[in-house]
Amino acid sequence: MRSSKITADVRAFFTSYCTAFIRQDAPAIAKHFADSVHVASDTGADVSVRVANPVEWRKTIDRILAMYRAIDVGSLEATGLATDALSPRLVQARLRWALSDRAARPLYEFDAMYTLARHTETFRITAMAHNEIPEYRRCLERQPRDPQREDADRTAAT
Repeated sequence: MRSSKITADVRAFFTSYCTAFIRQDAPAIAKHFADSVHVASDTGADVSVRVANPVEWRKTIDRILAMYRAIDVGSLEATGLATDALSPRLVQARLRWALSDRAARPLYEFDAMYTLARHTETFRITAMAHNEIPEYRRCLERQPRDPQREDADRTAAT
């Protein structure tokens, strides 16, 4: 498979992924993940590493959506994408994400790396590493006090 075809497939995958987040469609987001997901998160104080099954990962997606609602995320955009195809079925992708609020004001940016596996025609995320949590917390600190936001912050810490 040509490298340009793989890159186009990865772009299409992340466009779908991003659209699901913008719609806050948890089931659609979950469909982008494999049955087991390895996640490494820089929390700002340390690195959290875990492997999640579909039930656990769905709870995580719900927490992320609650975090995004607390800061009024209106859009997400992949401002940078780099891919490294190990094979037509196994790709690593690095993205720079930019989040804006519903008034199109920038909130924050973060970096994430993904391992994508294609068992059928569709990729699924099998592993990811990101540095979003410190950026989210800095953004949250700039927001006016709101009980819903404080609940989301406690959720992000877990």
